Amino acid sequence: MRRAVLENHLNQDELRKRMTESEGREQFQRWQALFMISKGLTADKVAEYLGSTPGTVHQWMFRYNHGGPDRFVLQGRGGRRFGLLSIKEEETLLAELLARAEQGGIVAAFAIRSQVEGRVGKQVSKDYLYDLLHRHGWRKVTPRPKHPKAKKEEQEEFKKNFPASWRPPQQRSLRATPDR
Repeated sequence: MRRAVLENHLNQDELRKRMTESEGREQFQRWQALFMISKGLTADKVAEYLGSTPGTVHQWMFRYNHGGPDRFVLQGRGGRRFGLLSIKEEETLLAELLARAEQGGIVAAFAIRSQVEGRVGKQVSKDYLYDLLHRHGWRKVTPRPKHPKAKKEEQEEFKKNFPASWRPPQQRSLRATPDR
């Protein structure tokens, strides 16, 4: 059994204050473990009381001893962890492409790949490109396909002369035919 020794970063009153002011259950439990160790309990007893393992209590002690009380506070994982460009950089890139898009030029994900890779400095996936366009409200707009042999005049003539209502042809009834 290893001996639990804490560095003198904070005294017992400061540990108690941090414990009572902690925001979440996990952070409270960590400060509580340190407070109990400062009172002279072993890591095994602290783990038993808190429903944890002695190894976890030793990890908390190591983190506190080597990093101090500021490193001991839990950090959230929020934010854009996988963003290659900042939102502002993405907006400037798309602003450059907007002029080409407004003139009818096709702005596809693969067409902007080289520009994005030039700014990032490494290869990017097609998912990143699609997410970039979607994140800024760009959507897929394609022109309706046209047949190469289509004749616009004949189509308009057909639309004008098409009957308003259409009825299927009547089928002859088999009973109406005379027996032979």
